[in-house]
Amino acid sequence: MRLLFITIILIFSLNSWAHEHEKQGEYLGAKIVDELPNWFKATFMDFSEDLEEAADEGRHVMIYFHQDGCPYCAKLVQDNFHDDDLVAKLQKDFDVIETNMWGDRELTDWQGDDYTEKEFSAKMKIQFTPTILFLNTKGKTLLRLNGYQSIAKMHATLDYISSKTYLDQSYASYMNSLKTDKAGTLNAHAIFEQGPHMLTRNIQMPASKYLAVFFEEPNCSECDNFYQTLMPLKETQSHLKQMQVVRFNALSDEKLITPAGKRTTAKDWFEDLKLTYKPAIVFFDKTGEEIIRKDAFFKAYHTHGIMTYVLTGAYKTQPNFQRYLEHKSDVLREQGITVDLWK
Repeated sequence: MRLLFITIILIFSLNSWAHEHEKQGEYLGAKIVDELPNWFKATFMDFSEDLEEAADEGRHVMIYFHQDGCPYCAKLVQDNFHDDDLVAKLQKDFDVIETNMWGDRELTDWQGDDYTEKEFSAKMKIQFTPTILFLNTKGKTLLRLNGYQSIAKMHATLDYISSKTYLDQSYASYMNSLKTDKAGTLNAHAIFEQGPHMLTRNIQMPASKYLAVFFEEPNCSECDNFYQTLMPLKETQSHLKQMQVVRFNALSDEKLITPAGKRTTAKDWFEDLKLTYKPAIVFFDKTGEEIIRKDAFFKAYHTHGIMTYVLTGAYKTQPNFQRYLEHKSDVLREQGITVDLWK
């Protein structure tokens, strides 16, 4: 009898284990970069020295933040960092330093403060990988690019920095000056509120919903791709319907009032926010504080992750979006749902 009882317990335990094992969702889309380019700067991770050396040679420092398994980082390395013309510009005018967002290597910043890589990434408020920072000789950030950017966009960006156009012209203004087909209309969609847009919200007069502000432009292939691939998805629509959603042509002089109560135009607000990509989406809380922004190329999983980060209020307790997304992925997989980072 005792043997029978033990056998039944073992069978039950094995069946339970098998059930849980089958239930676990897959984890897809992660991509490992086997080797970073050998033309990256060899550094002792003392950024004061790096900046001084770059200044002496008339170059700029570019810090590349990445993390293991990031498919967007892999695309940047495999495509952009292996494009001959782009690499030639980088080698000529830039010292490229790589930093692992979750790494434990020690470094010293330009103010002489010591950090690990992950501590430094937190200080610099890195929310996405890849993130690229361009620095001046004093360590001031001249430009931040969040997320993957196309080869063509990177060419224009490197020209902007290497020529020191930033001394006389903002990045948004510079990129707009390169666009030749500014006339046209934006993609039509019923989800956007009609203007005029008076978006004021604060602690005394909080709004009832979170705010999602889209910035786009006419004749924009990235915008078209967003409307063809992401906007029709039920999940996208479900998330956005829970928010106040407005849209602006980032090239236009449409008048508006920002969440902070400032009177401005769409073009000037895009520039003031230091946005670098179209379509961009900036999310604000009910009192008018910015929560997070989608300011780069992201596929569905990361875009929806940004939206749920806002809607669930997770940003209030988890300031790092990557940690939130990692936890969300684990929860989904435990429920038997496959997670695909590159979907």
